This record gives sequence, C-alpha cells and structure tokens, in this order.
Amino acid sequence: MERGACNVIYVDRRANDEYVKRETLSDSLIARTSTGNVGQSYFALGKTPPAEVHTNVEAILSVFNEVHICGSGRSCLSKITQLVDGTKSNIPTFVILDVPYDQELRLKRLSREPRTPSPTSSRIIRVDKGEPDDTYGTHLLTHVSSEISSRNFSKLVVPIVMLTGLAIETPSAAAPSSLNKTLVLTDTVKLSKYLDSGAVDVLSSPLSKDRMHGLAVHAYRLQKEAQRGEASFLTTKRNRKLSWVGVDDGKPYAYLREAMVSNLMTGICNPETVGDSVDASDFELDQHRRKVVEDRVATWAFSAHDFTDDELLYAALAMLQHALSSPELSQWQLTEGNLERLSAMTLLTYLADELIVFLMASRAAYNEFVKYHNFRHVVDVLQALFHFLVRIGTLPSYPPTNKDPSTEKSPIAALLKPFDALTLLISAIGHDVGHPGVNNAFLVALNAPLAQLYNDRSVLESFHCAAYSQILRRYWPKVFSDIAMRKLMINNILATDMGLHFKYMSDLGGLQEKVAHDKGVTDSWSVKVREEHKDLTCGLLIKCADICNVARKFETAAKWANILTDEFSNQGMMEEELQMPSCLFGGPPVHDDIIKLGESQIGFMNIFARPLFEAVTDILPAMRFAVDEILTNKAIWEAKIDQEKQRRKTKTPMNLNLLQASFAADPTPSPFSGGPNKPNPALFTPPAAEEDAGRRGSNGSVHGGIQGSRRSSAAVALASRENQSLSRRGSGDANLTAILVTHTPNVGDGTPRGSDAGVEDRSKADRKDTLTRSPSKKKDRDNARPVTAPAPARRSQGKHQSTFD
Repeated sequence: MERGACNVIYVDRRANDEYVKRETLSDSLIARTSTGNVGQSYFALGKTPPAEVHTNVEAILSVFNEVHICGSGRSCLSKITQLVDGTKSNIPTFVILDVPYDQELRLKRLSREPRTPSPTSSRIIRVDKGEPDDTYGTHLLTHVSSEISSRNFSKLVVPIVMLTGLAIETPSAAAPSSLNKTLVLTDTVKLSKYLDSGAVDVLSSPLSKDRMHGLAVHAYRLQKEAQRGEASFLTTKRNRKLSWVGVDDGKPYAYLREAMVSNLMTGICNPETVGDSVDASDFELDQHRRKVVEDRVATWAFSAHDFTDDELLYAALAMLQHALSSPELSQWQLTEGNLERLSAMTLLTYLADELIVFLMASRAAYNEFVKYHNFRHVVDVLQALFHFLVRIGTLPSYPPTNKDPSTEKSPIAALLKPFDALTLLISAIGHDVGHPGVNNAFLVALNAPLAQLYNDRSVLESFHCAAYSQILRRYWPKVFSDIAMRKLMINNILATDMGLHFKYMSDLGGLQEKVAHDKGVTDSWSVKVREEHKDLTCGLLIKCADICNVARKFETAAKWANILTDEFSNQGMMEEELQMPSCLFGGPPVHDDIIKLGESQIGFMNIFARPLFEAVTDILPAMRFAVDEILTNKAIWEAKIDQEKQRRKTKTPMNLNLLQASFAADPTPSPFSGGPNKPNPALFTPPAAEEDAGRRGSNGSVHGGIQGSRRSSAAVALASRENQSLSRRGSGDANLTAILVTHTPNVGDGTPRGSDAGVEDRSKADRKDTLTRSPSKKKDRDNARPVTAPAPARRSQGKHQSTFD
C-alpha cells in the first residue's frame, strides 16, 4: 500500500473541525492559531494551548497525506459514516481519539451532581456544546467499538487512544517529561482498560513521527485482511441504516439499536469483564437532610420531586434497612462472614455501605436521558410499596414504635410474610432498569433487537428482569442465588406489563369471589392455592405502586402527568423521524392543554387505576386511602376542565395552577428547572357524585357508570375489554400511566363526547423490519399481532386485547 493511503480522523475538542492536507498545513486554521495563550489544565475554564494540537497534526501529516480534524464526538461519528460510505476501495480509517488522562477523576466529581430529571430542582446553567456530554473520551471509544462490533462500522475503522493531560502524573518538577510518559504507558491497569474498551493502540500526546510510521504498517496489514467480505458488509450496513436515524445522535437510537442487547449479553455470558467502579464514599448527605427524608418516607404525601439523587438513594436505603430489621430477614443481609466482633455502630455503618453500593449500582443502570422511567420514578414506586406493606401489617410500623398495630390483618394480608415484603421492595428497585423511554409497541413495530430477543412478548419487562439480575448477581448475590426469591421477583416485575392488566383483573375477580365464598377464612386452602394467591397479591401490589402517580396528592400527581407527557412526546418525535405510525394510544400528546391533560388522567383513572385500587381494597381494606385520593384527584381534574371550557368561552386568561409559565415553555423535567406553583384550594371542588363520574369527554372512560367500590374486578375487566379496539399485540407499555387522547378539537360547550369518538385505530400500524424490509403493504398491516399473554391470559382475554401498547 502506498504510504499515506488511508483515512485519518483526529478527535480533539481543543481544535475546530477542519480538513487539512500536507501541502496546505501552513495555511490551515490549526497553524494560524498555534500561538494561542490559554490555561494549562485540560478541564479548567481555559483550554490547553493549541500548539500541542498543531504538533500532533504535523506528526500525522509526516506520514499520511491528509487528516480530518474533529472537535467533538458528534462530528467524529458523522465523519466516520461519511468516509465509510464514500470509500470505494478497502482502505483503513484510523480514529485517533483524545482521551484525557484525568477523565476518570472528573467523571467521579460529576457523578455527585444530580442525574435524575425533576421539575422542582434549581437549574444550573451549562454551555450547550451541541453534543451529549458523555460522547467523548472513553465513552466515544466505547461507542465506536460497539458500532464496529455490531457491524454498523467497518472493521477497517481502527480506534486509537491518544492520552493527553499527562502533566498531572509528573513525579517531580525536575523529572524529564519522557519519564512521565514512560510511567503512564507502563501502567498496565489503565492500558488494559483502553484495550478492553476496543482501542487497537494507546499513544501519548504530543504524537511522535515514529509511532505514525507504525500505524502505516498496521494499515497495510488491515487492508489485506479485510479484502474479503467487505462487499457483503456494505450491503448489510446500508440496508440497516434505512430504518434508523443517523449515527450523529448517540442516544437513544444507538441504545435501542444494539447497546441494550449487547450489554445484557456481555453481563450474562462474561460477568467477569464488567468493571466495578462503585464506591460508597461517593454518597454524601448531611444529617439534617437525612432526617427530612426519613420523615417524608413515612407519609403518603411523599413526593419524589422534592429530593436530589442522593436524597432519593437515602430514602431507598432507609426503607430497605427498616425491612431488614425484621428478625426473619437477618439472613438476607448483604455481608457474609462473621461480624460478631464488630461494635454495633461499626456493624451498622458497614451494612449501610454495602446497601449504598447496591443502590448506587442500581441507580447507575437507569438512563439519564429518560424523563419518566428513571430512578426518581423507581423511588416513588418503592415508597408506595413500602407504605402499602406497612399499612397492611406485613412490615412493622415506620417510624419504629413499641405499640402493637391497632388494625387486624385481613385474611389476604396474612398470607404475606416479611420475605415477600423484602422481595417486593427489591423488585421495585429494579422493575424499570435500563428503560429506553419508549413503550413495548414501539420496539415491536421497529423490530428492535430487544423485541426479537424476547419474541415481542413483555419485551421491556423481560429485559428489566434479566438486566437487574446481573446487578443482583454482582452486588447482592444472596438474592440472585435464592430460587424462591428470584422466582417471585420475576413474577413481580412481569406484572408491571400493562398488556396483561386485564388478565390480572380477571384473576383478582376470582380471588374476590373465593374470599367471599369462604367468608374470609383461608385455613382450608391448600398450600398450592395459598402460594398462588400470595404471588397474585404481590403482583397486584406492585401494579398499584407502579401507577400510584394518579393516587398521590394532586400537586405531585400533576407533576408526574406532565413529566410522562414529555416522555411520550419524545417517543412521538422519534416516530416522526423514523417515519413510522405512532405507537402511542391516540397519537403523541398535546402540550399545554389542560383539557387534554385532564381528560387523559381521568380516562386512565376510570379504566385502570380506580378499578384496580378499589378491587384491591376489597381484599386489603387498609388500601382504602389510595382510592380516596384517586376520587379527590378526579374531581379536581374535572373542575379544572370545566373552568378551562368556561375560560375559552369568555376568552379569559386562566392560570392552570399546575405549571409556571417558564415550565410550560420548557416542559423538560430536570433537576435544574424551577418548580411548579402550588395548587389553589379555592379552585378545587369536592368529589363529584358517582352517577356523574362517567360523563366527561375522556377517551375510554368506560367505568363511570359502574357503582360501588367493592364490585367484582372480573366484571370491571370484562366491561373494559368490551370497549377496547383490537390490538396489534397484547403486551403494552411496561408502565403506561396515562391515556393520551386524540387531537380532536376541544368541546367548548361541555357536550359529552362518545368514549370512542375521534380515536384513530393505531393497531394496524405496519411493522418495520430494521434490517432488510421496507414498510409492508396495507394487507400486511391489517393482520392482527400475536397475543403476548401466557395461555391462561389468552383464555381470559378472548378476542379483546388491551389497546394501550
């Protein structure tokens, strides 16, 4: 191969995007700015002097004819795609990636900042660099390597690590710089990390001409090895790219495309390769805030929006510690070995640190770019379950008290033991691990790798179970290795699939009838029957907790509604970019429309939340408080809808008392955004009469005419299914917590609309094949999707399936 016959991409955020040839180097922008005078620290406000960058470019051009300089990870990915697509011959593409040597220290500092979006935290102004913050350095290396492994990039794309910022490792002021580089490049631990991440070689900055000659030799060898099969690769890559937005956006497309499956398979098949970077010392929270969190955890007024990430983690820690304080659960402590010699205070600190590490690892498994299904939602579900278990008497009173519980356990509550309570809490922590921010229907319609892996059935829930199991295997092995606990945990997480909601409602109806028939006496039940009903009860409790956002205090419930709307809007934008029919019921939501938002919440309460909570209250009377909150919130939403309709008649401005103007303009939930106004009690009305409950213009409000709170949930499930359209599939969104109404004009005169009016049937949307198929013809789209529920569920569902994918 002729010297210089290869592509070279040099990635350094200190430089500008530029294409430089050897003969034009002296006139290039990098040459003209080589005399800049800026700060020395790489991560300081100033930048490293560009003279070093100029030296690196000179070294590259001493061997190769041209170089593409990229100042960001985004431009690097775009350039790789451009070069690979535009290259006719088999020539390598070297990607020299700037990796700051102190990046790990910087990321550790940043890890203490809030990660999970919330609308009530103050916003820190950051400079928008037009790219994801983590798509640089080692993260960019990992991303490029993943693209190569999944055959989105050719194997001729060769990532090379170039370490910068090495001055921090200088042994002394008098030591020569060459000694510094020697120490760094002989650090086998660090070098192995880069090589394991996909780097072919590791260089130090400034680059030397000798090392560039070595790259030229390597390029020739690669060219000879890659001559075979290149044509088939290009065909596969181009077909695959037809169904995906370009690689310039790393999240969430790349995550959906390969990371979810590839990372999961790596964790299962090669657990020893998963790095351990969790340190309990990274968790910091002063005693005052700990007391505040503990007090709030004890009440149903708990609002996850009011706390930082570390405060949310401490809330989870407090709940787990309280559960583990039961003598029956002492064997489930994380630590193994003899700790009898430790003092009581030292032992408590040690055990707390172990739990903190587990919780930090779990928190890290949730995606920051997902607005609703993140760690904040997880702690909300965890606290709801914890509160339920304390109320029904399965867990001791919280805060701890010496008084015996005044309420007697119901027969069904007596089936649950502390073991089941702990399993429920552990299940809640991992029930949405790795959620991508889209629903099951989206993954199935797109034929995503994850949908293929799980055969289109409970796709996300199955993934959550598998991914969370790897966290437990590493950080809580006692739970992972216990067959009974693992089985119950999987049952609990799969229960959160809303596609199986009416199957659970049917089973709940059967349990209600059995309890009524036996007059509340369970002693005559066989061991198998008791075990089945206990598992069903656990599944029902986590289902209630998963959709408890509509049963929270109204101010908290309204925040959750807006955040979920934002997440659905993001999915709608992805569907538009991918040119695929919407997989959201009723299409993408409408922002800043109180009528649409209120109708969606009322519809969800009537179809899902209220029947579920009322039927559960029938077997667990201590849950009545949640039903009361749902009725109160429903009345408030109805009042706000009526007020908005009157305002539109008179064209009088209305303060929604949900969001401030700034939040309405920027609906993205973030730990840095301002909090909403508190609701005005003067605008609230008492709960509406029962006979008026079904008259609102919300999609699918089919239970308004069903009277009484102690009805059979089997009848409710049947009534609900009779009002649902045929679905493409039975397994819906893992945590559908709102009904999204269609874009029909609002009725200003308050005339009731039919529950099915204006609803576009999205169930016949074509299924895209992301690899080789173009959109199917209409006759293909008309075929019904396979049922995703297990055999018993199919019998109960019949031909009517849930449309809430």
